[in-house]
Amino acid sequence: MLNLAHVRTFLAVVEAGGLRAAARRLDVSPATIVDHLNQLERHLAAALLLRRRPKVELTAQGLAFEPLARALLTTAERARQVVADAPVRIAAASNIGAYVLPPIIAEIERSWGCGIDLWIGSNPEVVERLTTGDADLTATEWWDDRPGFVAQPWRQERLCVIVPPGHRWARRSEIAAEDLAGEPMLGGERGSGTGTILRERLGDAFEHLRLVSGFGSTEAVKRAVRAGLGVSVVLEISVVDEEAAGALVAIPISGGGLVKQLWLIAPSGLPKLAPTRRLMSALVQPDRPSA
Repeated sequence: MLNLAHVRTFLAVVEAGGLRAAARRLDVSPATIVDHLNQLERHLAAALLLRRRPKVELTAQGLAFEPLARALLTTAERARQVVADAPVRIAAASNIGAYVLPPIIAEIERSWGCGIDLWIGSNPEVVERLTTGDADLTATEWWDDRPGFVAQPWRQERLCVIVPPGHRWARRSEIAAEDLAGEPMLGGERGSGTGTILRERLGDAFEHLRLVSGFGSTEAVKRAVRAGLGVSVVLEISVVDEEAAGALVAIPISGGGLVKQLWLIAPSGLPKLAPTRRLMSALVQPDRPSA
């Protein structure tokens, strides 16, 4: 297989008119130039240049190869641009994709001038897309440390209790997680991210929660809470609009609050200039909005 560095050296010699001039142009030693030309000629089984000091001349084979060499480098550069400029595919867990990422992605796209494709699904679904190569980066609420990937702790998002405006807790400035045992609790079932956090905080008292499952999404939970079917624990960021409109009341959780850790995961071993690594760096910048 042709080495593009050797092809580039060949064209530099042709354009500069000599080995030393090409070495200065490429900022390498003349010995490196000679080595590249020797390897290229061995690969093609033909002499491409007549090396007559102080100049070089193309052989007939060199004349035939020159336009092909330029086409090779043009194609290589085009391939690099197509791959490098392709949208970064990020798969995000539902709450992250719906409430956290959209304004951040919009800002990054404006500053980069490039595209980011966002796909939203459950935590297991987004991890599956990463492992099958259908996503370049994932934003999740958990990670299982499987090999071949690197996980970056990203943000900690605060959780709050939400109630309808007419609820007896609506005027409270904060509420203890333990108080949830007295109300129908929408969502937070065993195995969910919120359920795991509540179990860690409440210990054995978690078993006394009156959990009502089956809502499928935070949007469904919020509508059910507005209808008076119970209370819930959700990300604060997910109820900003409803709280501003007076449709729901968000109550901080006392005792240091509850937070949900969010993660960014990408394949390990990415090149330093890979767009995915650049996006990860942009997302974890300290001036990004966070809890």
